[in-house]
Amino acid sequence: MSPSASFRILRLSFLTGLAGAIMPGPLLVATIEQTILQGFRAVIGLMCGHAILEAVIILLLYYGMREFLARPRVRGLIGLIGGAALLFFGMEMLRGASSLTLDLAHAGHATYNFPMLILMGVAISAMNPYFTGWWVTVGLGQSAHLQLRTPGEYLSFYVGHEASDFAWYALIATFIVTGRQWLTNGMYQGLVIFCGALLVLLALLFIFLGTRLLRVKPK
Repeated sequence: MSPSASFRILRLSFLTGLAGAIMPGPLLVATIEQTILQGFRAVIGLMCGHAILEAVIILLLYYGMREFLARPRVRGLIGLIGGAALLFFGMEMLRGASSLTLDLAHAGHATYNFPMLILMGVAISAMNPYFTGWWVTVGLGQSAHLQLRTPGEYLSFYVGHEASDFAWYALIATFIVTGRQWLTNGMYQGLVIFCGALLVLLALLFIFLGTRLLRVKPK
């Protein structure tokens, strides 16, 4: 593979990945919460976990698992399980928002060490039905369009996608870290309520779509 072809794949993967990264979801909620509590290291840990899971997805695509991942019933089951989990976390955020504080000694939400942040990144991404839906639609479509065949081409595709995720979430984290000087407890609680409500809405949407996909008759 020539350097120009590698850069082309990386560039297109970055642009497509950025379009997916800016969609609000549970990973954004976790990034906002943990970055407020413990700074920029949170986004690094969460993104590492997210990247590990996407490395697994890329390997599955490379070894021919795309047909299985694209099955409506597989996606439907992910939608139901992930939606139920997101609904639980969203309701918990709404329930406990009024007791939260930016004083870490009395914080209502836990801070996590770096390995736990990585595990959170893996788990949150895995239970997000939009994550799987993106990869079996946009991700598969782009890999087919680019005609990825060699390990080097898949690696360029992966690096470009991860670069877009990190760039977007690093930007979000930078705004949060630089804004800590004016962020009050009331603003923090309001942000958590907003994020919790967003999770609940996403959860209901994922459950609805998952139910519809499970009703699709296999061909």
